[in-house]
Amino acid sequence: MNGYTAFVKKEFMENMKNHRFLILFAVFLIFSIMSAFLAKFTPEILSALTADMKMTSEPVALDAWKQFYKNISGVGFSAFIILFGSCMSNEYSKGTLILMVTKGLSRKAVILAKYTAATVLMTISYWSGYAATYGYTVFLWNDTNLSNAALAAVSLWIAGFLYLSILMIGCVIFRQTFTSILFTGGIVALISLLGMIEPIAKFNPIILTSKNVDLISGKAIPAEFMIPAFISVILSLLGLLIAIRLFNKKQL
Repeated sequence: MNGYTAFVKKEFMENMKNHRFLILFAVFLIFSIMSAFLAKFTPEILSALTADMKMTSEPVALDAWKQFYKNISGVGFSAFIILFGSCMSNEYSKGTLILMVTKGLSRKAVILAKYTAATVLMTISYWSGYAATYGYTVFLWNDTNLSNAALAAVSLWIAGFLYLSILMIGCVIFRQTFTSILFTGGIVALISLLGMIEPIAKFNPIILTSKNVDLISGKAIPAEFMIPAFISVILSLLGLLIAIRLFNKKQL
């Protein structure tokens, strides 16, 4: 336990020193703030640039949330995976893991510490971005219908844990950062494809990233997210256990 705590502290310090957390935080916050402003002012900008272009409807608060989930599930989590895709490759190249393991640090503690640090930093960045979008959406629209906004956000946040567990497996298997990222993208793409198979589509974790706006608008109900969220949590834990098991057998 002491080894795990010490390695977690080391991970936090390293992520601060190499500006990984700062970059991730900035990406989430900037794109979250942009979500509300783009939804509100894009029609006016387009009208100013093109005199003949007229919007058929006025932007509403829901448009801000559409932008938020599009930006965060796309750019935000892509940045998260790219930034933390080197979490193990750097250790392999520097040879620091060999030294730490021979001094008594358990391999399980290495994986758990890296996962803990990444999830905490992702959580801070994600919910800061959500708070910014929520605040600006309330500010820019007097009449807002934000039912289930928090639940929709929790759903996407849970998906982030699944992405990270897949990434950890890739980082353990492959020594190159690019290959780890490519592995993660491939598994996520496979999960998305499985979401097209009708009998199992309603259980697919991809619902957590694709139907958030439907939940806020009332087109989807919270019950539709319960099973996918549960499956996502189970898969996240399973992925973490697989990463630990593979790392225990890996030659450093």
